[in-house]
Amino acid sequence: MKSRLAFVAIMTACLAMVGSAFAIGKQYKLYLVTFHIQGVETDNPKFMTAVKLGSEGRQYLFNKVPTFTDADIAWFYPFTSEDGASFGVAFRFKEHAATELKGITLTNQGKLLGLRCSDAPLQAVLIDRPIDDGVVVIWSGLSQKHLQEFEKRFPHVDKYVPKAGPQFAKPD
Repeated sequence: MKSRLAFVAIMTACLAMVGSAFAIGKQYKLYLVTFHIQGVETDNPKFMTAVKLGSEGRQYLFNKVPTFTDADIAWFYPFTSEDGASFGVAFRFKEHAATELKGITLTNQGKLLGLRCSDAPLQAVLIDRPIDDGVVVIWSGLSQKHLQEFEKRFPHVDKYVPKAGPQFAKPD
């Protein structure tokens, strides 16, 4: 009888371990917005993806692993692009991400920062200086549907309320 109880206990423990192994397995989170830094030819091809950009269709390599995601965005500001047919948007990163953005833009000048947004083609901006204010602007290529998705996920700049902290405390 003791051997049967031991067998049942061992089998129960094994099933629990197998169940937890499946729960620990690959979990994918779908992001609405991801930012990717441009890679170079010498980077591991497993971690790069080729993207054609511009009117000439020149091919660029971007890291598959995003540098920033939805979780790093504090607020957004939409606007109509110069072409009048699409929209642009400014994203303000949260403080921790803004600090990281400054470091990344400081060390990657001359490269592109790509924005992948749901079903829109990848948009890219040239990193020409360090970004001190934590704001990344995508100038065009987004639709009204994208702006509606942003409204559901991020606060609009007009509705953004910063968290209270020492930098916002009233002087005595």
